Amino acid sequence: MSRNLKRDIADLLLQQGFSAVGFSPAGPVSQSWQEKFRLWLGSGNHNGLQWLERSIDKRNNPALLHPGTRTIISMLHPWPETEFDNGPLKIAAYAHGSDYHDYLKKQAEPVIELIAGTDQEFQPKFITDSAAVFDRYWAWKAGLGFIGKNGFLINPATGSRVLIAHIFTSLELKSESETIDNNCGNCSKCIESCPTSAFNGNGTIDARKCIACYNIESKENFPAFISEKNPGWIFGCDICQQVCPYNQTSFTSVFSGKMKGDWIAPATENEWMNMSETEFAEKYSHTPLKRAGLEKIRQNIRQLHRD
Repeated sequence: MSRNLKRDIADLLLQQGFSAVGFSPAGPVSQSWQEKFRLWLGSGNHNGLQWLERSIDKRNNPALLHPGTRTIISMLHPWPETEFDNGPLKIAAYAHGSDYHDYLKKQAEPVIELIAGTDQEFQPKFITDSAAVFDRYWAWKAGLGFIGKNGFLINPATGSRVLIAHIFTSLELKSESETIDNNCGNCSKCIESCPTSAFNGNGTIDARKCIACYNIESKENFPAFISEKNPGWIFGCDICQQVCPYNQTSFTSVFSGKMKGDWIAPATENEWMNMSETEFAEKYSHTPLKRAGLEKIRQNIRQLHRD
């Protein structure tokens, strides 16, 4: 396959706002990664999130997920908000703008069309946190960062303040990148900063102790220890990323601003409690907040004050 095509793909993705691009052959994930995930699930660390238990064979081998795939193109895109939320009612920074599933796919469309035109018998597949794929593994495999002690992909330039996306293609695009070893050194700030001690110490998280798991995924009330130790997060949680040394440098991207748009969130509890479903839909149906919904966010706020 032409080196020029590979370069054209990477250049076009960068022009579309992605901050880093890498390529990996679409083989099975490493045995060590598969075993680590199996043990993590077996220990109940997924907190009953059943979707993580499904399609494990496809998760372990992306060629089974989208037959005919020979190369995985992995991309990073800056969050819509590269500063962390320090307000009384906190929302994870990645959610301060357009829903990344829709936005990143739209940005990748010119590349998808280019690839589809090159191999008209195979339809490339775009994925961003939307299928049984080890997103961080493939980004690491493509040389886009290392896996931190908190389990996040950390890019040396932008830290963990990035969204991950992939394109599955039948094209054979040789990988020339090397994987990056963990570069946390002696730093354990992420582990030490977690108010609920959710980290297992091996690059994985116990979702049974994770604030973000309860305020986004869970339909149940917060356990008492989550309510007591949650410092105001009503959607997601960025604590372990706020303290990471790789996230201390400021960076700006015109594409972050484009993705953020006219984002603004209520600053007070009363504003959230008095908001109508219609108003919520008008303001936030295009954002990640739609995953939780208005009533779940209200529940999260009430849980902050539970005795």
